[in-house]
Amino acid sequence: MEVNLLIIITALVVIVVAVYTAFRLGAFVYPYGLAKLAEIPKFDILEYQFKRESEILAEYAKGSYTAEAPYIIIDPYDFNPLAALILFETAKPGNAEIKIQGDSPFSTYTYSHTVEAPRAEIPVLGLYPDRANTVTLTFDGKSYQYQIATKPLPAGMQRYTKVSSKPEKMAPGITLCLAAFEHTYNTLIDCDGQVRGYFSSRSMVFLALSNGRTILSGDELKFMPYHVASLFERNWLGKIFKKYDIPNAVHHGMFELPDGNFMLASNHHDMFKTGTREDAVIILSSQTGEVIKEYDYREIADETREPYHHFEPAMKNLLNRDWLHINAVVYDTNNKAIIISSPTQSMVLSIDAATSGINWILGPHNGYNNEMKQHLLTPLGDDFEWQWCQHDPSIIPDPGDDPDIINLLLFDNGQNKSFTEEGSIPAQENYSRAVRYRINQREMTVEQIWAYGKERGPKDYATILSGAQYLGETVLIAFGGQLRKNEIPVDDAVNAAFGDFPVRSRVVEVTWDGDVVFEVSARESPDAISADTYQAKRIPLYAAEGYTYRLGEVKAECLGTSYTVKQAAKFSPPKLYGGRISVDFQRLYREGSRLIIDGDMLYRGKGQRLVRAFLVFRDKKGNAYSYSANNSFYGRFLASIDLSELPPAEYQLSVAGGIIIGDDALSKDVRKGYYKTKYKITVRDEKR
Repeated sequence: MEVNLLIIITALVVIVVAVYTAFRLGAFVYPYGLAKLAEIPKFDILEYQFKRESEILAEYAKGSYTAEAPYIIIDPYDFNPLAALILFETAKPGNAEIKIQGDSPFSTYTYSHTVEAPRAEIPVLGLYPDRANTVTLTFDGKSYQYQIATKPLPAGMQRYTKVSSKPEKMAPGITLCLAAFEHTYNTLIDCDGQVRGYFSSRSMVFLALSNGRTILSGDELKFMPYHVASLFERNWLGKIFKKYDIPNAVHHGMFELPDGNFMLASNHHDMFKTGTREDAVIILSSQTGEVIKEYDYREIADETREPYHHFEPAMKNLLNRDWLHINAVVYDTNNKAIIISSPTQSMVLSIDAATSGINWILGPHNGYNNEMKQHLLTPLGDDFEWQWCQHDPSIIPDPGDDPDIINLLLFDNGQNKSFTEEGSIPAQENYSRAVRYRINQREMTVEQIWAYGKERGPKDYATILSGAQYLGETVLIAFGGQLRKNEIPVDDAVNAAFGDFPVRSRVVEVTWDGDVVFEVSARESPDAISADTYQAKRIPLYAAEGYTYRLGEVKAECLGTSYTVKQAAKFSPPKLYGGRISVDFQRLYREGSRLIIDGDMLYRGKGQRLVRAFLVFRDKKGNAYSYSANNSFYGRFLASIDLSELPPAEYQLSVAGGIIIGDDALSKDVRKGYYKTKYKITVRDEKR
């Protein structure tokens, strides 16, 4: 009996020692099953588009197409399901007129396109969803009519309702409704509130270029929910001409400078070291994509000034404090000045572009230090009201010719109407408005000369987002971030941004006399909680300069420098898979020598507020290389990894990290785990 017990104890000791030794040697995470893992896919949207054009031409070559019976492909670039491309053979070039029949004369779109021989390539924009659209082509003295059928709108799209419309008084063009967050679509809507375009690009970054193209957010994020690390120059068919990789990332807005370069609302290049975000402006070369200059507003404004607002999450010790939240950049050509909007400070700030010295500050006077007080504008007039947490300032024409006068149009959200919580106005009693100020830079004064929105009251109060566009005889206003709980206005901006309750919006076009000539409401659908409108812009549906290329002849170029995360030298990956974390990937692909990762870390299958994620690459020999992800809100983590840093080998991908319990990013109460994904990646020696 004693012998048997000794044998059992000895066996147990041997097993424990063997298990411990195997654990120390990493045997439990050794990548034995690499062959069963899926290789991370390669994807380059520029290569994809060029290949797509070749496929279209190959399919076209199989038939014999004429203007009477053309080749028609809907959504050729998988970007805009309400657009099409018409191709047919022609013996001579010329001008073609395209008419997309609308439900009324004002919703019927007509434009001209230059046709080249021997193959006509004609874009069709502004189709209706879920119907057979009547499209008429007039070319070489003859007219041809086609029926182009489209699919229904996505179930998860916001729904628009026309409230009123006087199209004969509206400014020409179509209305682009920009979305702020990924759960709302960017759309084009006509004078009847009908959707005539929607896009795979869903972020708020947009710029209409002088060359007839647009710049929209690309396919890579650096930080949630809207810091994009790439931009695409493209047309409304979806054709990309340039891709800009931006290491600082861009958010909220851009401005095209007189020299053709771009000014961007951005971040410090070391944003994860500065501990702040959305407090820099960069100048980007349109030719090379490189950052030419960076304006660090920590060195210009007062970083210690912290008025009460609803932009920052109610969490402690966040890695990046959003003290300034630059939500607009404008270049003042006459004064060679840069104007930014800071809603967290309720401040519009003008600086000299060459020296970074402050020219003037528009906003309530409370809480400024002595250095900044001297730049405050003095209000004039009994009916003057300050703007609060404003968006979308723009310089508009002034009737006079005084170079010291600036007319500024902006959207005054009105959030709180106070710099203290005690003095703030509740959302259900508040209002938002568009307002026009006249600034006298010589006298350092400001007058309010027009406003619209106060008369609409709390019904259209918009805590966040929003904008106002000057259209000559009218102003287009987006009451863009209307936060509602049980139909009651609230100011819970952060939770609304992440889809916890409905965000609605309203787009209104109004004359300077207050006559509403267009009004559309946007509300959530049964399958979509959000219907935000970051801004609304009246734009031409078609700009000829954006469609002068030929299929298969113009390949997009990639410019700029990609951001990458570095190896985490102080992090040693666990020796054992375990814990209750798992990962869902939003994006996971290889683009050239980079690996782009965008994922959600889950705990017991559910998303969490704060996480810490590390990416682990382990080869067949057991060597492990770790990278610290950019940890963002609500469990989201992102990374761009330079694969050339890894030795050539086959690697299994795992994610280690933890879920932080509570609202303190530095909390030691962390639910740790180590999760093996189903993916691997092969890194080859590029020199061989």
